[in-house]
Amino acid sequence: MSATLIGNRVSESEVFNVPSVEFTKTFKPFHHKQVIEAIRSALNMVGLGIVGQEYALANEGKRMFGVFDLDSGTDELGWSMGFRNALDKSFAITIIAGSRVFLCSNLAFSGNVIEMRRHTKGLSEAELEFLAFRAVKTLIVRLTAFQNWHLGLKEYDLSDTDAKVLLVELISQNVFPASKFPRFHDLYFGAYEPTLWGLHEASTEVLKDANLLTLPKKNKVLNTIINQYIEDIEADQPSPLGDFYERRAKFLNL
Repeated sequence: MSATLIGNRVSESEVFNVPSVEFTKTFKPFHHKQVIEAIRSALNMVGLGIVGQEYALANEGKRMFGVFDLDSGTDELGWSMGFRNALDKSFAITIIAGSRVFLCSNLAFSGNVIEMRRHTKGLSEAELEFLAFRAVKTLIVRLTAFQNWHLGLKEYDLSDTDAKVLLVELISQNVFPASKFPRFHDLYFGAYEPTLWGLHEASTEVLKDANLLTLPKKNKVLNTIINQYIEDIEADQPSPLGDFYERRAKFLNL
């Protein structure tokens, strides 16, 4: 499976050709290429191959986000990893677990950061390589857990009312804008099963064309909303929005 370069995506050569930034006494920014090559080397050491890749750049190339699709996972869900690097002090080197659904190439992230390291003067090339190796070792555990969580969403059926409640939450918390509602509606009510898994898939399908740099944050909010719903269900806690919809439906049917 290869990644589709759309939206704000760029080629690897464009990432590698970003001008370097000079070191200072307190800021030692490793180039995007060095970070990418360290991650590639770590994946190779643990026997994980790369079958697809995507990159995005911002702020004249000083901020980079990348995704590697890996040759592991299940027949339905492939493993991915996200990583970012900045040459302008905006954020640390960061690695995060993700997955991609083979059927529709949806990309999702767990939202939990695996590794972070700021570009301080103490960061050496050897430490960068060790950081990448340690992150990749942790990645395997996190991806297994995320895969199980994702597939477990199929066990939670959704009524139309609950789906509407969650949709309001998704829009109000800026997972995607209200303008994407028709797309979400067609996917969820027309292509996917009425479960939390279907809602998650419809949401990540809508987010496919989103800015790659903002995708992990949106996924984290999406996963938090879903987990809160699961906690409420298991604790038998009714949702105020759900109560509103039920009362509104009864009122309109009078």
